[in-house]
Amino acid sequence: MTTTMSRRDRLRRVVILCRNFAVNLAYYRVGRRPEHLALQQRQRGNFWRATNGNFIDSCVLEWCKLFADPKGKHHWGKIVSDPANFETQLLNHLAIDGAAFQKEIEVMRQYRDKFLAHLDSDEVMNIPALDIAKKAVWFYHAFIVQREAQPGDLVGLPTDLDAGYAQCEDEARLIYEHNA
Repeated sequence: MTTTMSRRDRLRRVVILCRNFAVNLAYYRVGRRPEHLALQQRQRGNFWRATNGNFIDSCVLEWCKLFADPKGKHHWGKIVSDPANFETQLLNHLAIDGAAFQKEIEVMRQYRDKFLAHLDSDEVMNIPALDIAKKAVWFYHAFIVQREAQPGDLVGLPTDLDAGYAQCEDEARLIYEHNA
């Protein structure tokens, strides 16, 4: 049985996906700092490497839901009121054209499809750079918060990704330092 999700709930889920991307990106990037990579190399076992790998995997999965799957429930093309305007503003914000953004989508899909969802025959895992992905998520989140959501729609959800991102960086740094 499928139920139709209300617009409010769809907007809330987009904000949750954006938050999840931000949390996992913060944790991943802290773990990639040289001083924390050393911890991953010193420790016996695979815990820290697997943990950090899971953060990048979650980033890619959440990002693809938001940007790479046009038929998906949370893709911006199905969420925002004026998709053409959103796309123009997104590309302007990212300072790239549509072809360059499509290349970003292809890189994320390649990682998701060839290494995350399936371990295909590609011999080299190309972990995507996430700078443009981050800017895109922050833009989408702000667009929903400022232009699409109605008062009360997002109660209990983050309306500022930067603050949560910084908090997660601090949390991860403390955990790494505690285990060094």
